[in-house]
Amino acid sequence: MEKSRRSIYRFIFCLFCIFSGAVFQKVYSSAASKEDFAEIKSHIITAYKNYQAIVDLSMYNVYEKTEKAGLKQVMTEIINETPYLFYAGQEYTKEIVSSTSQVKRIVLSYSDEYTNADGSINVPKIKSTRKKINSEVNSVMKNIKSSMDDAEKAMVLHDYIVANTSYSDKRQDKNRVSEAGVFVDHKANCQGYSLAYGILLKKAGIKVRYVVSEKMGHMWNLVCIDGKWYNTDITWDDPLDTYSASDQYGLVQHKYFLKSTSNFKANGHYGFKAKQASSGRLDNMYWKDVTSSFYYRDGRWLYMGDNGIMERKNLMSGTPEVLFRVNGRAFARFNNNKYYFISGNSIYIYNRLSGRTLPVWRTSDYYSPSYYLTQVMYSEGKVYYRLLKGRKYIKGSFKVNNSGFP
Repeated sequence: MEKSRRSIYRFIFCLFCIFSGAVFQKVYSSAASKEDFAEIKSHIITAYKNYQAIVDLSMYNVYEKTEKAGLKQVMTEIINETPYLFYAGQEYTKEIVSSTSQVKRIVLSYSDEYTNADGSINVPKIKSTRKKINSEVNSVMKNIKSSMDDAEKAMVLHDYIVANTSYSDKRQDKNRVSEAGVFVDHKANCQGYSLAYGILLKKAGIKVRYVVSEKMGHMWNLVCIDGKWYNTDITWDDPLDTYSASDQYGLVQHKYFLKSTSNFKANGHYGFKAKQASSGRLDNMYWKDVTSSFYYRDGRWLYMGDNGIMERKNLMSGTPEVLFRVNGRAFARFNNNKYYFISGNSIYIYNRLSGRTLPVWRTSDYYSPSYYLTQVMYSEGKVYYRLLKGRKYIKGSFKVNNSGFP
């Protein structure tokens, strides 16, 4: 997409279910201590992991009249910010002793997607989904190399989620609020994006936290790089089509990657607290204008920049080399040596080894000149493209052989 259109994408944001309404401050009364609530949280997570529905709280001094907010805070963190509980429901009930208002126990719910018709928990389906998640996570982590620093690892994992996930907040996409939406269905909302990114970052040895803005109905991550915390909003870096509100092939933005809180607040985020992300050291990095994935090859980074196909030895510093000067867009990998891109109204393939660029597909061979080629993506032996005519998008694809040509 041309720059004039890209500026509107930051206003496309997601809604997600915040458990039982709001996120509450961690303020507990003297009856139940902070340590008590930490234990309660641990017990509830263990109950979910053991597929139990009832958690006994009678040994804690939790009272409905004074500790209601504290218990809601605990449940919010469990449901919205705890990875691998993709099967947890968005509700819970309390059994209260009427004479004292003490919360005796809570009854947990499970997602409809993982319960049987009789209300019992579908444990085999949970285990099957978890296996799929772990398989995809392990596959993604193969792209992480020991030579990469933490910022480079964070970039690879960021680009994977953006390139392989379509934003959805549709009710029929039941996994959308969890990592299962990203790793299994490849459809998720901001909560699913954030949980999935958190899992990958932890797997890579990078500290991560979650940020929630109740006013925005939005969620993203805090990522720790070199001892400093930075905001990263993968959802907003995965913009939708202007007209069709669908995912865009090959477009990976980095406007909201490793940014300070002041930068986020100046560019559309509000209603949140993330004081620890005070460093603006990375706010104006060149990648804020890069709209393609960064591809790692033999210790170097390839991407599509303003001057064409670029290569860097170090993602964070140094001067890039222009491998092929072209006014191109939608850079997509065919294999480790060949990459597709759009220039004018045609799809080209670039060979990193030979430095040659050859046309693969021309819009004019199949459509009238009024159709404008905007997007390209490669997946499993097919090249997918999108054309724009006025405000209407048309999707198409064609098969390619082992050399990358039709």
